[in-house]
Amino acid sequence: MAGPFKDSVITPEAILLEATITQAQVPAFDGLIGILEHRAPLLAKLGTGVLRLDTAAGRQEFLVSGGYAQMKGDELTILTPEALPAAQVTPQFIAAETAKLNAITGQDTPSLNRRTALQSRLAAARRITKS
Repeated sequence: MAGPFKDSVITPEAILLEATITQAQVPAFDGLIGILEHRAPLLAKLGTGVLRLDTAAGRQEFLVSGGYAQMKGDELTILTPEALPAAQVTPQFIAAETAKLNAITGQDTPSLNRRTALQSRLAAARRITKS
């Protein structure tokens, strides 16, 4: 059984979560990282995906898009430009994101990059709604 450690999820607008957790699943830009207490120091670039945090009150999930995760001592800090709590990832949200994706018609590099980012975001959002 994993022991507890501190976690913070921070965006430019707010501190979304400060809690004691037992484990985290962090969406790094190159794959998922599982984090337990006493983990070696870590600094990881985040990708777009589902951040899962197990607290005493249950699992907390966020849709994150980029940022950084730092584990130092027994404190995990998630700094991200955007973190959407799972409760806000609704079918209406997915429909709006799908409409944004379908509105991108350009074939230039910025349009293709935007399309790829939205596709990743939608895939992660769909994983949240299935869990």
